[in-house]
Amino acid sequence: MSIRFTGGPVSKQKEAREHLLEYSQELRAAIARLNARLPRPAGIEGETSWDLSALTDEASLISRFERTLDESERLRQSLVEMTRGYVWVADLDLRYTFVSPSVTDVLGYSVEEISATNSLETLTPASREAVRRLFLDDGFRMATSLRDYEPARTLTVERYHRDGSIRRHKLTGTFLRNTAGEPVGMLGLCRDVTDCQFLGRGIEGSLEELEDKLHERTLVLFRMNEELKMEIEEREQAQEALRRSEERFRTVFETAEDCIFIKDTELRYTHVNPAMLEMLETDAAHIIGKSDPELFQGEWIARIANLEARVLHGQTIETEQNLLFAARPFVFNFVRFPMKDPSGRIIGLCGIARDLTERKAAPSSVKIRSSEPGSSAMKRTLELVRRAASTDSVVLFLGASGVGKDYLAQYLHRHSGRSPGPFFTINCAALAPTLADSELFGHEAGAFTGARGRKRGLLELAEGGTLVLNEVGELSLELQAKLLTFFDTQSFTRVGGEKAIQVNTRIVAATNRDLEKDVEAGTFRRDLYYRLNVFSIQVPPLRERVEDIPLIVGELLTELSHRMGLSEVPVAEDEAMALLQSYDWPGNIRELRNTLERALILGDRKRIAPMDLGILRNTAADQYRPEGVSFSVHFRRGGSMHDALREAKRYLVMEGLERTGGNIKDAAVYLGVSRDSLVHHMKSLGIRR
Repeated sequence: MSIRFTGGPVSKQKEAREHLLEYSQELRAAIARLNARLPRPAGIEGETSWDLSALTDEASLISRFERTLDESERLRQSLVEMTRGYVWVADLDLRYTFVSPSVTDVLGYSVEEISATNSLETLTPASREAVRRLFLDDGFRMATSLRDYEPARTLTVERYHRDGSIRRHKLTGTFLRNTAGEPVGMLGLCRDVTDCQFLGRGIEGSLEELEDKLHERTLVLFRMNEELKMEIEEREQAQEALRRSEERFRTVFETAEDCIFIKDTELRYTHVNPAMLEMLETDAAHIIGKSDPELFQGEWIARIANLEARVLHGQTIETEQNLLFAARPFVFNFVRFPMKDPSGRIIGLCGIARDLTERKAAPSSVKIRSSEPGSSAMKRTLELVRRAASTDSVVLFLGASGVGKDYLAQYLHRHSGRSPGPFFTINCAALAPTLADSELFGHEAGAFTGARGRKRGLLELAEGGTLVLNEVGELSLELQAKLLTFFDTQSFTRVGGEKAIQVNTRIVAATNRDLEKDVEAGTFRRDLYYRLNVFSIQVPPLRERVEDIPLIVGELLTELSHRMGLSEVPVAEDEAMALLQSYDWPGNIRELRNTLERALILGDRKRIAPMDLGILRNTAADQYRPEGVSFSVHFRRGGSMHDALREAKRYLVMEGLERTGGNIKDAAVYLGVSRDSLVHHMKSLGIRR
């Protein structure tokens, strides 16, 4: 049996040292008494054979105990020989797993013969029962810590010799335990005490004292060796598992297509993977040891520092960010989580960034127009939006349905410091009451029927960006209360969750309702209204900014042509544009968009003519349009088709002017042409107002 002491825990090493030092002192005193009474054992000559003075030198003993197996093994062998017995190790079923060679001198069996038996088989029936009672009781077996362990238990038994004789043996045994304190086997020492009855009382007492000490200390030494050996094996297995885990982590870290980085508690990079280095087009030497402000520029740096400070306090945060690297726009999904040491102390953070630039769909159908509006009403509105964008205050957009509140909310987001972050919009009126809470705040697995996994709500998804609550007046009172709590604490709890989650999300609200009347009616919380009405912006209806219609029509036709797969953007004829500008648009921009889409479906998809629009019956010129108009053309002999058409055109222009009281603008609408076109026809036909 090979046993090593190296690598054991401090507590076990200390216990082993104390046992060996105590043992050396007692053994030396016992030997001194025996030198005068007993003959020297065969094969041992000279005083130095009994001299164990080296054991009293603590530094030498401890040094040998920690560094070498050989001296421990020689000491074990010497102790076994001096006890005139044999050492055995058995499993919990009491089958031998190790027997020292001296068993042949004690029992007459060879090591191979005795190893094939159960340790109880050579005992007499009475001794067998006594051993079971003494060693297998629950208290001795189930000790849970080293201070609970009994060093050993001793019993005199009768055992059958191979020659058939019965010999009296003193049996001392104890349990071997793993690092968890669980018994995994038994260790024992047997010595033949049959001949002690022929010795004198004084000598027998001294011999018994010496052998008891040797017996007990030998078992302690064996037990410590076995348990330390098991712990070393467990540590080696744990180290091997850790090495394999590190190899797997390194493989994933170096081959992952996602960008992976690790930062310390001062938010300095300690590791970056090749994918991130390739994206940044640099090497590790320019990244490691530096922080974001030293590497990048932009307003988003301060927001990232605030976000990662929350991660270092134990929060896992997922965000979506629009970033600019090397003059190229990127969209990334970031997941940042804290890294902890074995004691649970946070030592840094790890981040994983996935490039969504090619796969990311537009979060909203609202398009940001590059041209500024021409109407004074819309110019004043955009100026207010830009002022609000410079702050993180809550903004409330008020206006009729379809006036472009979504467009203004995205315009605000793009002109704010949150533009790199995500932009989400949700129609509160379209949310089912039972799902609104989950959509906004998310839920934990099992929170309700069908909630199979954790879901992050829009407030969490919009981390670092903007969330638009469209038609906020439609929220239930219960959800209004929860939203108010979020405004107060900037934190919330998922449905079915217990842990408060802190987010940094800007709230923008929009509604076509009169919230003040709703407050008076009790359908909207007064305190929430005050929180939302920090900076309110009234969006003008489309009829108050007809000068913007050509710009809006161009944007909408571009969007529709892309959606319908047209090779070129359709053009609205002047007469059609004039008709669009003369309409009062009760449905605002939404109605305008639907009208243009219908015109593209009915027309040739290249040009939009007045008759494609289908809105003439709703214009202000309807009051001048009769139920029906007829005109007969007389084709005279010698005349031409051009003359006939000129006569018909003259009649139509005169009819239009008459019907509108000479108002050129209304006449142009009545005839379905632009004002400039009508003036041109009047000049060419010689017609005066």
